[in-house]
Amino acid sequence: MSRSDPIRQKYYAAVQTAEKVSDGLFLAGALLSFGTLMIDQKKYADIYDIVLLLFSLSVVVLFTVGIVLRLYLTPRAEDKRRQDFFSSACNVSLIHQQTDGYYNNDFKDPVKRMAAQVLENSLFTKEITLRMARHERVKAAVYILVWLALLHYRRPDLGWIVAASQAVFSEQIISKWLRLEWLRIRSEMTFDDVFKLFQTRPAVAQFNAHALDAVSMYESSKATAAITLSSKIFDKLNPSLSVEWEEIKTTLKM
Repeated sequence: MSRSDPIRQKYYAAVQTAEKVSDGLFLAGALLSFGTLMIDQKKYADIYDIVLLLFSLSVVVLFTVGIVLRLYLTPRAEDKRRQDFFSSACNVSLIHQQTDGYYNNDFKDPVKRMAAQVLENSLFTKEITLRMARHERVKAAVYILVWLALLHYRRPDLGWIVAASQAVFSEQIISKWLRLEWLRIRSEMTFDDVFKLFQTRPAVAQFNAHALDAVSMYESSKATAAITLSSKIFDKLNPSLSVEWEEIKTTLKM
């Protein structure tokens, strides 16, 4: 299914670029922190000072990029996506850069259309996060195994264990993996809840209340997890998930 998504191209592309820079700075900082342990400070004082300076700079720049990412780039992208979501549901123009073919249902009622949109969104999110989690699980497992090996091997200097702990329990490793898994679980819950909602078709007031609750749950989950979905995985899964979405609409008679 063809989709035009100027929001992803203009806003989420900047988020992903900043995240790549952040990951690169994290890796550089981790290597430099281990470098300070490997260099003999007394014998190579000048080199040690340079490595220490580079490590300090990487920490400061990583902090700055992280702040810009969390407080500006990500909220801006999420605001635009949310505006497009409600524009599509209510048939109004809250944003001039609207998506085309991003939401696919024929409902005219705003709340029903909103519920269908969050059902479609949660379908894509739960599948994309599941694929992303496979990579993050392997990465987290490798870091944890290295950390445990250093922890149980008594000969290394305590500085190695501290440096490894700083890397493992940073925002880029354990925290990111756990937040990704949490978003995957919440997306699955949202999908299941809205699917059952369309299956049971309760009274209008009850349907509307549950639908709005599901929308709030999905949006708050994204905001709390602060995970950007992989555009590469989205493009790869889009054809098969679009087919699955059409099958779901047929099943629910949407």
